[in-house]
Amino acid sequence: MSWVSVIGYTLSIGGVLLLVGGMLFVVRLMSDDSERFKDLKEMVETLMGTPAHLRPSPPEENDAARQAAASSEASSTGRAAVPFEEVCPACREPVDQTHVFCPSCELRLQD
Repeated sequence: MSWVSVIGYTLSIGGVLLLVGGMLFVVRLMSDDSERFKDLKEMVETLMGTPAHLRPSPPEENDAARQAAASSEASSTGRAAVPFEEVCPACREPVDQTHVFCPSCELRLQD
């Protein structure tokens, strides 16, 4: 075996070990609860997982966010947010702005 092949094998094995060691280091950083590497965690999650802005939030947070948006809109316009109620065009049952589908006939009311 020539010296060229020994050096080539050594560099190849060293590169693979360095790559595996780097991957283990990143996994260790991701499992740590400290905020030291918050930016790195966000970058790795964006590359290898679902980004934070695409993850679904729990329903109670959605309701709280919707209420906060309604109150901020009401305060910016100077009037209180009044829920409206209309009748379903298909079955004439009362529906309001929170209904995406009519509760009685399942007609889609909102886009």
